[in-house]
Amino acid sequence: MSDRFYRDAQVNIDLDKIGQNYDAIKAEVNKKIIAVVKSNAYGHGSRAVARYLEEKGVDFFAVGTLDEAIELRMHGIKSKILVLGIINPKDINKAIQHRVAITAPSKEWLVGSLDSISEEYDKEVWIHIKVNGHMNRYGTKDIAEIKEMIELIHNSKYFVYEGLFSHFAMASVDKDHAVIEREEFKKIVDSVDTPEYIHISNTAGALLVEDEFTNAVRVGIGLYGYYPSEYTKKHTDVILQPALDLICQVADTHEVKKGETVGYDESFIAETDMSVVTIPIGYGDGLLRKHSGYHVEINGEQCQIVGRVCMDATMISSNAKRGDVVKIIVSDPNSRQSLENFSNYVDTISYESTCLLSRRLPRVYDSESNKAIFNEILK
Repeated sequence: MSDRFYRDAQVNIDLDKIGQNYDAIKAEVNKKIIAVVKSNAYGHGSRAVARYLEEKGVDFFAVGTLDEAIELRMHGIKSKILVLGIINPKDINKAIQHRVAITAPSKEWLVGSLDSISEEYDKEVWIHIKVNGHMNRYGTKDIAEIKEMIELIHNSKYFVYEGLFSHFAMASVDKDHAVIEREEFKKIVDSVDTPEYIHISNTAGALLVEDEFTNAVRVGIGLYGYYPSEYTKKHTDVILQPALDLICQVADTHEVKKGETVGYDESFIAETDMSVVTIPIGYGDGLLRKHSGYHVEINGEQCQIVGRVCMDATMISSNAKRGDVVKIIVSDPNSRQSLENFSNYVDTISYESTCLLSRRLPRVYDSESNKAIFNEILK
């Protein structure tokens, strides 16, 4: 991983804000927090975020895929890691090798995994049974099947029954409806042997839905300073601090005459003589074509994107100079360039916007104890 980059564009991440968000949510729920760092820590950089949080004392992470878990192991993360997605049963030996916890969605999956285990690794693998709920995405809600799964796990010398979990579909938009989901999950939990960890809450559930029978919550988007929805923000007293800025510098300047065009398809026609600047960021970085017309901040002024956003570049109506700083996303939630406004402009959510910030963008990390640069392109 290089600590250099040769492009005037970067994502700045304040790790201490991530730590403060963790502390704020921890104080609210008083349960084990499983820090979710899937999809490259929602675009913030899973290696750096996990390392920072582990040093802070966090000892349980969750990822989406086995590859993501192995990546963290290969970069020194020692804490427990749960793979929330479903791995192929034939890959169970890799999970055993790297000592990660795995999601079991069905008895069929368990049987297939048991059949795939080799004698090469004399280790155990932790199993979290996934209870299906209103998401209808993964798992089973058949109590008889869950009991059979637990028995299979107990009878295997390789599997450890560590977790039983589900996932809220409605917590971020209707906590009363989420209570119904919670009670349905509780009914199943009360009907079977209980493991060490019982969890259903995502960030919204952790902030809005109380219960006494679970002992862990999975916190993803909240770690990075964003509320899952305006509904969540309105109904919680927990203050979250966004940790991310996306900035770049003006790469080129142009004088465009009235009637001339800007960008692909000649989609923008100048109605008067104007100054246009080009920035070295485009849809290959996460600034989407749909962001045409969006405003960025340059030298304290709001400046509009004109023409089509290109893969590597974007044109903006501005009289700025080459080298001037351009703010595309800022951590101030009240700014016109907040992530919420950036996302709303293209009718999406904060989760998707940060995940779309590609690996071409170097991450520049700042904390009280350290500063670091991660450039995934130059390894």
